[in-house]
Amino acid sequence: MVSDTKSRLLQTAAALFAENGYRGASVRRICDLARANPGAVSYHFGGKRQLYRTVLRRAAGSLADLGLEDEAAHDEAPAPAIAEVLERIVDRVTTRSTETRLLLRDLADGGEVAVEVLESTLRSAHHNLRMIMEEGIPGSDVASSREFFLDLAAPLFLLSAAWPVLQRALDLDPDQRRGLLGSACRRTLKAHGYGELG
Repeated sequence: MVSDTKSRLLQTAAALFAENGYRGASVRRICDLARANPGAVSYHFGGKRQLYRTVLRRAAGSLADLGLEDEAAHDEAPAPAIAEVLERIVDRVTTRSTETRLLLRDLADGGEVAVEVLESTLRSAHHNLRMIMEEGIPGSDVASSREFFLDLAAPLFLLSAAWPVLQRALDLDPDQRRGLLGSACRRTLKAHGYGELG
């Protein structure tokens, strides 16, 4: 079980790293806002860098957890349709803005840690998508699933990262974000000939 202090440090650090980046978030500020002793970061994580890695791993895991493994454990449950999986992804991206901003910020700053933590997450996500495609779409192969995955990832990352700018520039209502992400996913499905699925 995660201690209360450790949990507060993780939550506070995630918000500060997402807002200010690794360099802009000091250990002292994290500890002050988490109401923790200044030595708590070293005690619980071994230092700021390890705290940062832990926060990014948790963010990637949180965004990637679509419940597919739980469903796969029940042999009688059919694999979810691609449209359902995409709905879950849109839900994650729109409801977990701190995690999304945190990972995108690290990528924008050079991506050393985000690449490290996202590699296995994206590999797993692609594998899950490929399995769903192979089960439900005749003729699917690794190349087509990679292309489809990339075509989905680009608008999701762009709309997630640029949402504040797009919202202001295009005079969008905050509630339109989910619909626009869903629409981008549906266009990608249709462009790849999967429009009738789901």
